[in-house]
Amino acid sequence: MRIHIAGNIIIYKMIISILVVVALSELSKKVNPTLGGILAGLPLGTGLSVYFISYEKGTAFLISGIPWAIASLSASIIFCFVYLSVARKMSAGPKVVAMLAASAAGSVMFVAVGYMLYNMPLHIISAVIVFIVVFVVNIKLIRTLMTEPAVKSESKNSLAKLLIRAVFAGAIILLITGLGVILGSKWSGILSSFPSTLFPLIVILHVEDGNKVFPSVIHGFSYSVSTLVVFYLVFMILAPIAGLNLGFLVTYAVCGVYLVLFFNFKSFINRFRKSGDPAWQER
Repeated sequence: MRIHIAGNIIIYKMIISILVVVALSELSKKVNPTLGGILAGLPLGTGLSVYFISYEKGTAFLISGIPWAIASLSASIIFCFVYLSVARKMSAGPKVVAMLAASAAGSVMFVAVGYMLYNMPLHIISAVIVFIVVFVVNIKLIRTLMTEPAVKSESKNSLAKLLIRAVFAGAIILLITGLGVILGSKWSGILSSFPSTLFPLIVILHVEDGNKVFPSVIHGFSYSVSTLVVFYLVFMILAPIAGLNLGFLVTYAVCGVYLVLFFNFKSFINRFRKSGDPAWQER
């Protein structure tokens, strides 16, 4: 019976991961790459990791690791920045080689930062402070690297490409949730913060289109990753009260509202600054 349930969980993880990554890839390639990055900031891969770990080990197990999960979003941010930096430096060479080097460098940095955070006595406030500092610094740095406007992908899709995306994303989700259950609540929180849906997305776009599209995805994610802090905090409050399923759904709804409000506010500020309003310039 347990083997049957475990098999079903694996199938669910794979199916949901497939749908999420394929949808994000298409939005990034054909609609707007920055939009793909923004949507990647929704608790998609992170949400799947949190849900399945909570389902298998209980919400109390996952919630006890949430301070490290929030702090480790900084490791996720650093992963993306390192990936972008390495990819740009190696842009003259083969795309596959650049992708492999950037992936390796980003993954090593994520584990290194995660291990450092694992050994820190974190609580919610200190975890949020760690995230905010890295979040603000990263936005400043990313802006210096974004020297070209976002473009749509010109490559065509095929069934083989879709299957590669699906398998890649599913394998990452399975690995993260499997290791999280084995290594304990702290590492469960840390690993749940890995950009499990964003990573295969930028790898696919990198290999197919070089440096044309994926930097804008990372740029969008550098803002929307703040949604994941909201996700962890709301889930921590609601899950023990409403239960895993209802708490998870309400948390998702709150994150969606936050993301809309956040980017509407960001757009308003950008328009206000560009308007040359004297009141802004005097500040």
